[in-house]
Amino acid sequence: MMAMSVTMHPIWQSGAVILAAGVAAALILQLIVHRILPASMRRDHTELGAAIFAVIGTTYAVLLAFMATTAWEQYSAAEALARHEADLIGNTYRVSRGLPDPAGAAMRSDLEAYLTRIVRIEWPAQIAGRAVTPAEPLLTHLDQTVLTLTPGDATQSNAQRNLIEMLNDIASARRDRRLATHGSIPDIVWIVLLTGGALMVGFSFVFGAPEPALHLVMTATLVASGILVLLLIVGLSSPFHGSVTIAPDAYEAVQAEIRSAS
Repeated sequence: MMAMSVTMHPIWQSGAVILAAGVAAALILQLIVHRILPASMRRDHTELGAAIFAVIGTTYAVLLAFMATTAWEQYSAAEALARHEADLIGNTYRVSRGLPDPAGAAMRSDLEAYLTRIVRIEWPAQIAGRAVTPAEPLLTHLDQTVLTLTPGDATQSNAQRNLIEMLNDIASARRDRRLATHGSIPDIVWIVLLTGGALMVGFSFVFGAPEPALHLVMTATLVASGILVLLLIVGLSSPFHGSVTIAPDAYEAVQAEIRSAS
């Protein structure tokens, strides 16, 4: 995806390069346009151009704001998903205490190992952009442990039934986390955003400002503000990948609770 090429490096590094290059390119193009189109011609059409620019600018601003809001909502949803998965693992660990050993002990050991795998192996892999394997042997072993258990009483039977449901929920949460690793903003949206931004900036070149230097400052401000919002969208659109990523704090908190209770 287009956003991944930016998030492969720290966002502040990529952002600084893109911001400087974008502003410099816009100013150079503006100087070229001003050499081609006389100032008198541009001033004669400023009033009409301003009316058209207001429509274009408003449309693009609404689209940009909508995408920024969408990216933030996706980021917040991914953060909630990580907390939900961690809570499911912690709750499953507690319910497993209702099973007799050695099945209960084996489940708790597998759950601790699964938490460690998420924090130490899967999370760094997600940040680096590597795919997380769909199948997880520890979850498979947990399923086998619960399904092959023969309950000795009604309490153990209830615990087994609850654990089956909770393990299914953990598997679903893991699948959702894998799917959310690289975000879900299609490339066509990035093409529209970049093309629309380029058209809007290019249109601003034809205005005939009384002071050319001030016009350059305005153009630089317009380009910089647009790029900053686009960088924000890029960073938030990949919640589990890149430098602007969700930390595994929720899983580490569950690990700490398990260790303190042991």
